[in-house]
This record gives sequence, structure tokens and C-alpha cells, in this order.
Amino acid sequence: MKLTVGFCAIAGLAIGGNITPVMAETPIYGSWPPASDYLNTDTLPAAFSMIEEETGGDVTWDLIAGGQLADGRGSLAAVGDGLMQGGLQIPVYTPGAMPSLTMLYSVVVPGNDPVAVAGAVSETLFLDCAECLAEEKENNVLPLGPFASASYRLMCTEPVASMADLKGKRIRATGGYAEMAAMGGATPMAVTLTEAVSLLQRGGLDCLMAAREWLQTYGYGEYAKQVTDLPLGVASPAVGLLMNREAFLDMSPEAQQAHLRASAYVTAKHTIGNYVERDQESFAHQQAEMGVELVAPGADLTAMVGGFIEEDKARLIENGKALGLKDPATLIDSYLANVEKWRGYSAEIDGDVEAFAAKLWDEVYSKLDPSSL
Repeated sequence: MKLTVGFCAIAGLAIGGNITPVMAETPIYGSWPPASDYLNTDTLPAAFSMIEEETGGDVTWDLIAGGQLADGRGSLAAVGDGLMQGGLQIPVYTPGAMPSLTMLYSVVVPGNDPVAVAGAVSETLFLDCAECLAEEKENNVLPLGPFASASYRLMCTEPVASMADLKGKRIRATGGYAEMAAMGGATPMAVTLTEAVSLLQRGGLDCLMAAREWLQTYGYGEYAKQVTDLPLGVASPAVGLLMNREAFLDMSPEAQQAHLRASAYVTAKHTIGNYVERDQESFAHQQAEMGVELVAPGADLTAMVGGFIEEDKARLIENGKALGLKDPATLIDSYLANVEKWRGYSAEIDGDVEAFAAKLWDEVYSKLDPSSL
């Protein structure tokens, strides 16, 4: 694996700038988070090294970080068209193209167990959601390596402890979190993670609903120094290894299996390494070095967050129908049932990346037929 900023970035371009959907001799992963993001420094390098070793060097990924090929909204099209063979996808950035994944991402799972949520969404996506895979085929991609973030927190430029404090605030929030913000009387703003930085700086945002680790990675801690000490729930999937489907199907069976095993690792490594371990470590650093402070939540704000999932189910179902889903209620119920099953697995895994990857392989990836994806 090479972290690349060089000429191979134009491997998928033809004269005049038109995209040619051709598999590069070395597949390219275009990552829009900054080069310092854990995905680029730890998760993907390790996963790509696994693939290279398992294929005997036949597949060697190049990683191009910092949004040089596509931004968050453009990554789905860039991967599907073959400008790059892999990327990071946030389904709610392109809801019309990915309605089933968008609905799953919009479910805010109560609590703070990203391992259970990442495992459950992987099982739901690949084993319980034919519509999800059909949507991916339509976009010529595969949703490999889905992960879950840590439970989001309110991060604001001034303390927010109560519903009265929340009212009227302009909050960067997507998916179900946007509905939570609106329920609290705030104004949700669907901006990307990178766009939020300048908005905070210019006063265009008052708060974010985001993982604590992003205070450091995206620099939010420079401006949003008041963090309400209340887990808002966990959302998934962010698709860590969105892959061009034709590129995957053109690979040998051995290379396909290597990518499936690496995908289990991406889910495990990024969920635990970034959103459990680094989330805690970086937040402690932000408190010690950047003056970030905890704000104790009031009873009314705590009650609103605690009751959100039940209040939100009817909206999720209606939104799913509006997006064209035939039976969104069954998909939601399957997902939440899988979450409860994976809560038990999470306790057994106990923060061990290798154990999580092995469980994902046993429960999900080993049951897949690569040729039918």
C-alpha cells in the first residue's frame, strides 16, 4: 500500500476529462478525509497490506488522501464510474441513489456501543436487505467494510445543557440526528464534515452533532469547546471500502476472498480503533490541551434523547416509503433485532479488533457468494 499524491490519480481519466470506467493496473482508493484521519493512517494501510500479502502482491492498492479525486458527496459516482476503485461513502450524502442504506443510517441506535451497531449493520446489509445490494448494483459498487462511529455528542460554541439552550441553535446534523435536532427546536444543517469547519469559524454554525474524535481530526475543537456529556446514540453504516463492483468481479476468487476478509477487518479496526480507543484518547487531549469542557445535561434534554428512537420510528417508516422502499418497517425491525444480538457479541469481543473481525467473518462474510454480489 502506498499513500500517493502523484500522477496515478489520473489513471481513470480520458482526454477531455471524461471518466473512463477502466480498472487501473493498481486499484486506487480516493479518500476525502484529511491525510491525518485514522482511516488513512491506520485502518486502510493495514487492510491493504493484508490484501497485498494474501494475493502475493497481485493486488496493491494506492491510497490518495485529502479529497484529491472526489469529495464526500462525489465519492459514490467516482467509484461507480471507475475514476477510482475504492472510497468512503456516507449514504445520506446521496439519499436518492441509496435509499435503503440512507434509511439504515438514519436510525439512531440508543446507547454507546458502536461494536454492536457495526456488527448488526453488516449482517443486515449483506444478509437481510436484498434492496441494499440491488441499489449497490445499480450504482456499480459494493458496500464493503461498513463501520459505526462512536455515539455522537453535542459540541457547541457555548454551553448547551437544556432544551431551552438547544432551541434555535444551528446544528450540523445528518440522518436521524437532524430529526433529533429539530425535535429539540434547533435548525439542522446538512453540511459535510469538512464544510463544517469554516462554518464554525465564520459563525454559520453554533453546534455539531458529531463524534468526539472529530474535535481533533477536523479541528472542531478550535471553535466548539463546549461538549454536552450525553451520548446521543450511534449511526451506521459509513461504508469504509466502497468498491467498484466490476473491479471486484474481475478479480480472481482468491483476491475476492482477500477483499472480503479485509472488509471485516476495516469494520473492526475502524470501529474500535478510531471510534472507541481514539475517540476517548483524543477527547482527553482536547480537554487537556485545547480547553474543551464538559457540560452536564439537564433532565429535559436527557429525556428527549432517551425517548427519541420510539418517537422517530413513524418518521423513519414514512421516509422509507417516500424513498420508494416497499417495507421499511421490516427492515428497521430486522436491524434493531440484529443490534440486540450483537450487543451480546460485543460483550464477548470486549474491544479486541481481531476478535471482532473473526466474528464478522463467521457471522457475515463467510456466508457470502462473491460472484452473486
